[in-house]
Amino acid sequence: MILVIGAGVAGLAAARDLVAAGEEVRVLEARERIGGRILTARSDALRVPIELGAEFLHGEAKEVADIAREAGLLVCDVRGDRWRVDGARLTNVDDFWGDVETVLGKLRSDREPDRSFQEFLDTGPGGPRLARARALAREYVAGFHAADPALISERALADGGAPEDAAEERTARILDGYDTVPRWLARGLGDVIETGVVVHGIRWRRGSVIVDVVSRSNGASRRYDARAVVISVPLGVLIATGGEGAIRFDPEPRPHLAAAHKLAMGDARRVVLAFDSPIWEDVPKKRLPDGASIATMNFLHGDDPGFPVWWTMMPVRAPVLVGWAGGLRATAMIGASAEQVIERAVASLARSLGMTKRHIAGAVTAAWTYDWGSDRFARGAYSYSMVGGSDAAKTLSRAVEGTLFFAGEACDGGGRNGTVHGAIASGVRAAKQVVRTSGARRRR
Repeated sequence: MILVIGAGVAGLAAARDLVAAGEEVRVLEARERIGGRILTARSDALRVPIELGAEFLHGEAKEVADIAREAGLLVCDVRGDRWRVDGARLTNVDDFWGDVETVLGKLRSDREPDRSFQEFLDTGPGGPRLARARALAREYVAGFHAADPALISERALADGGAPEDAAEERTARILDGYDTVPRWLARGLGDVIETGVVVHGIRWRRGSVIVDVVSRSNGASRRYDARAVVISVPLGVLIATGGEGAIRFDPEPRPHLAAAHKLAMGDARRVVLAFDSPIWEDVPKKRLPDGASIATMNFLHGDDPGFPVWWTMMPVRAPVLVGWAGGLRATAMIGASAEQVIERAVASLARSLGMTKRHIAGAVTAAWTYDWGSDRFARGAYSYSMVGGSDAAKTLSRAVEGTLFFAGEACDGGGRNGTVHGAIASGVRAAKQVVRTSGARRRR
């Protein structure tokens, strides 16, 4: 038997391919649902799905795009205009990616010794002329990578920190809801997936694994015996040292766990606000250039201490705004109540649009948020490489004595960490490794 720990898209992709290869498989999932950090809600008050986890397809995202095509899902490219809060005014960002790349293009993938992105910025690359672009790049790294600029690696960012061409700049969303992707991956795996099972120990030697689990429903302990295990838990769980969800290895796969500790689990917080009408179109005219309209706005960037980035559902016209805070701003909200976070988001949006907090709050018809930092089976949003950790994902992607195989977005050696397509690719890779090992054992 092959055990797969975790029913996020990485684990589901691995299980799907292992079953197709004729392997006996069991998937153990701590939650009562599949999908991991994909969490889609639906409401009768809205015609669009509410994404509280993964939302976008970044660039080609081939692994997700292929599933969408096979499943007949509706995928829509994000269109519209980017705006920026510039003091008391809103200004159009004509070339967002160009401004970001002007700064990130000065990073060095061969930097020796490695240093943090903040250390890079402190050298003032580009001089006074690029001061604004540096500020935009810092917000981008903190938000998009959910990273602390003082921790994230320059080398890792230089090797894939920003899109390199127009194809990679593309952003899309699944109109049917992102949860349709794990559901598609799980087709035919109903009898293979067991939910509500928390793994707390892995005892292993070459070709043999014992996995100790606890049932969340009744607290009963059980053990599973297997020939190999695919470990597809989030990085935050993999490096946890205590609490529910933490896994104890006996013996420890030292090079792999050492590599995992060179990565960090980034924090991100999102708030989804629904309105009766697109309230952002009521922004005071004095905040806009003469004759300008933000009716087709897709992103609004700023530096607000609460939620510096907002986006709409464009090109779908829906009265919804999503607030996003990444890195240290999100870390500060871990453990806060949903009401506190939503109130903070409303105040932040009011400042960004130049409206009163009372006006915004009175127009909100519904609100949603989710605290991934307090989720014991995630312990954060997604991973990034710390200084000295630019090769850590490649180490994690290697098999351990043909017995332990790691998968998940943090384990993708192709620089696609933090993405759904990277997670799926890592599961496919792990399954191939297991199948190759099985073939070698049979030949022997």
